[in-house]
Amino acid sequence: MQKSIEANAKAIHDLSTTGSSASGGRPGTGEHHQDCPPKHWRPEFPHYDGKSDPLIFINKCESFFAQQRIMHEERVWMTSYNHQDGAQLWYMQVQEDEGTPTWPRFKELLNLR
Repeated sequence: MQKSIEANAKAIHDLSTTGSSASGGRPGTGEHHQDCPPKHWRPEFPHYDGKSDPLIFINKCESFFAQQRIMHEERVWMTSYNHQDGAQLWYMQVQEDEGTPTWPRFKELLNLR
């Protein structure tokens, strides 16, 4: 039993000295978890004016949502809040015609636009 306790103590000591990297990855690898942004990183939400390809904007939005763990119910609101110029006018018309769309419907409408 004493040998087992000593082996466990050594294993715990070895783990605590190698530990995981400061970036939160696996022990000793220096890797970073891909689902968590760096601790003090504050991404800026993308803006859209309706002039560029909406696929790029949607991709940036979805990356932001995944990194920040934004609930599905908040996605359209956050996105529409960051529209500018013609895109804002377009969204106002969508709301008048259909009400607030779901995120999948919003992406479909933006691509159709």
